[in-house]
Order: sequence, then C-alpha cells, then structure tokens
Amino acid sequence: MSFLNVQSLKDSIKLAWPISLQQTLVTMLGMIDVMMVSHLGDAAVASVGLGNRIQFVVMIIVMGVAWGVGVLASQYYGAGKLDKLRRSILMGISVAVLALIPVVLLNFLYADDVMALGSTDSKVIALGESYLWITMPSLFFIAAILVFENALRSMNQVKLPMLMSAVAITLNIIFNYWLINGGLGIEPLGVDGAAIATTVSRFLHLVILIAFIVAIRHPVKPTAEDISSLKDSAAWKKLVTLVWPMMFSFGVWSMGTFVYQLIFGRIGTQELAVMSVLAPVEGMFISLFFGFASACAIMVGQRLGAEKFEEAWSIARTFAMLAPVIAVIAGLLLYTLKSLVFIPFSDLPSSTIDLASDIFLIIALGAWIKITNMTFAMGMLRAGGETKACLYIDTIGMWMISIPLTIIAAFYFKLPLFWVVVVTYSEEVCKFILFGWRVASKKWLRNLTHE
Repeated sequence: MSFLNVQSLKDSIKLAWPISLQQTLVTMLGMIDVMMVSHLGDAAVASVGLGNRIQFVVMIIVMGVAWGVGVLASQYYGAGKLDKLRRSILMGISVAVLALIPVVLLNFLYADDVMALGSTDSKVIALGESYLWITMPSLFFIAAILVFENALRSMNQVKLPMLMSAVAITLNIIFNYWLINGGLGIEPLGVDGAAIATTVSRFLHLVILIAFIVAIRHPVKPTAEDISSLKDSAAWKKLVTLVWPMMFSFGVWSMGTFVYQLIFGRIGTQELAVMSVLAPVEGMFISLFFGFASACAIMVGQRLGAEKFEEAWSIARTFAMLAPVIAVIAGLLLYTLKSLVFIPFSDLPSSTIDLASDIFLIIALGAWIKITNMTFAMGMLRAGGETKACLYIDTIGMWMISIPLTIIAAFYFKLPLFWVVVVTYSEEVCKFILFGWRVASKKWLRNLTHE
C-alpha cells in the first residue's frame, strides 16, 4: 500500500465538494444577514454579527449531537445495519430538541443581558435582543436538518443536502431583500426583517427536506418499527455516551468563540463590527474544507465499521498530510482576492474597512492550522469515537491557554486589535500539537457498531 492512498483521494473528492459547497451555503445564511444590513451602519452590523455568534454557540452544541449521529450512522452503514441508522436519527433529534427547549425559553428572558456582555452600545443591545427573539426558535428546525443531513452523508449521499441548502439560501436572500428594505405593502423592517427572513427560510428548508424524504421513500425515512426500537435502553446509552462529550466539546469551542466576540465588543463598537464582518468570511473559507474533513470522517468511519483498520489508517494518513498543504495554498489565494471579498461591505465607514483589511491578513495566513485541526478532530478522532480526548484538547487549548492570553493582551497590555487577534491563534498551536499526537497514537481506530 502506497504512503498516499490515491483511491481515497478520488473518493474523497466525490464526497467533499458537495459537502463543502453546502457548508459554504449554510455559512452564507449568517453572512447574508450581516451583508444586507451593512447599509444601516456599524450598530446594525455589530448587533446582527453578535446575535449570529450567540446563535452559533447553541447551534454548534446541537451540531455535536448531529455529528455523533453521523459517526454512528457511517459505521452502521459500513456494517449494513440500516435499521440502527434510522433509530440513531430519531434519538439524535430527540436529544437535540430536549437540549434546545431551556435555551430558547431563557433567550426570551435574558437576550438583552447576553447582548450586553458583548457590547456597551445601547443601540446594538436593543437591535440584537430583537434579532435573537425572532431567530432563536428557528434552531429547532436547524437541529432536525443537521441530524438528517449527517445521516445522509454517512451513506455517501451528499448532493441532496447541498441542493436543499441552495434552495434555503435562495429563499433567505429573497426574503431578506424584501423585509429589510420593504415593498409589496411591507414597511422596511431593518434588522427585524433579516431575522424574520432567516427564521422563515430555515422552516421551509426543513419542510422541503422532510417532504422529499417521505415522497421518495428514502432509506432514512423512519418506520413504525424504528419508533418501537426507541425503547432499547442500551441504544440510548451508546448514543448518549458518544454524543455528550461531543456536545460539550463543541459547546466549549463555540462558547470560546463567543468569549472572543465579547472581548472584541468590549474593545469597541468598530472592533466588534470588524470581527462581525470577518467571522462569516473566515467561516465561509474554512467551510470549503469542511467537506474535506467530513469526507475523511465518512470514509474512515465506514472502514472502522467494517473492521478494515489498516485501510482506515491509510486514508487518515493521506488526509493528515494533504490538509495543511492544500490549506496554505488556498489561504494565499484568498489573500490575493482581498479586494473582491470586501465589495459587499463597501457601505461601511472606510476606517472600519481598513481595519478589517489588516485583520484579513491574519485569517488568510492562519487558516491552514485551523483547517488541519478540524481534519484531525472531526475527520479522524471523532470518527473513531475519541470524543472525550477532543473535549479535553479543546478545553486546554482554548480555555486554559488562548482566552486568558487574549484577555491579557486586550485589557492589560491594551494591544491593537491586530495583535489581539494574533494572540487568539495560541489556541490552534496548542491543539495542533495535541491532536496530532493523538492521531499518531492510533488509539482511535475502533469499531463502534458492536452491541
């Protein structure tokens, strides 16, 4: 067997490009709101950006459940156990909805307090509070969508989720333009219009996805027998054991990204606006490689479920070698396109754009290490059920090293935003070392399908 698994590269391209395109579209749903309110000024951009970041914290925790379902589903698919795959979908949606109920209820009571953590600007707080009231309930729709999508991907069916996301983003753009600016008997709603458009497009996304699955009698469509099998306590134990560290790991990371946003917001409204602009730009770029990591997870998971451990390791090694190389090249290419990236934000003040342009250099040159860490964690370790190790590494890198250093840089040394952002990358350096060491140990090469 060659050191680079050429066949796995060919297979990964078929899986990766629809997933990457779909993830880019999903990321654009948040970016579109920011772009389409940019003509309303820094306060509107900052409020929507901070509101999206708060939602992102919750959504990423739910994604931990969905990714756990995907891990099990890929191994069940590799083992030919479709009944257990469908059962894992039902259990995953149940866990996600139960986790969201208290969060959504608390949002109606404390949205303004949460916004106040990230900004002292009363206008930003008021706009953000209204944005959260309208959009947070839509996370119930997102939870079901994510679980179904991860199950579909586990079966190598990656184009259906991509097409559904394309429909959703098209609807979001149409509703955004209409409701933000007004027309057809509707007064301009501004930030509230962006929130309503996002919620409606997410609801329609779920309706269309479920209707299609039912209409074609897709194998992931749950049956009465699948519902009866939910009584299996051992199955619940297996799922919960797998997903709770993943939920916490995703939660630890997403809460950390929110803390970064709070730090930027406390530095100033302009700084918060800059990072609100750049966060979705960076997210879109990294999402291009989400398919790369997802393809790795699917292919490795299927081999582990079939107990083809050497083949799984060969695939993982190939991805580990190529991830940083491809990401460095892509980052350099991204920087050459800087002028194009900022075209949608031309209505912002020139000083805001100039500062954002400086920070963009860090994002372009530092993306490779984030992409490599994502490939290690999501593509390899979690595919083998190493969820606790990922939780510990995320906690150490972000909360024990990077966040304390970033706070010191921002508020003790009062460094400019550029250097504060540089300090945040200490997290990625730490995780690169620890994730790489864990992958090399091969302890994660495990079959999770055995009862």
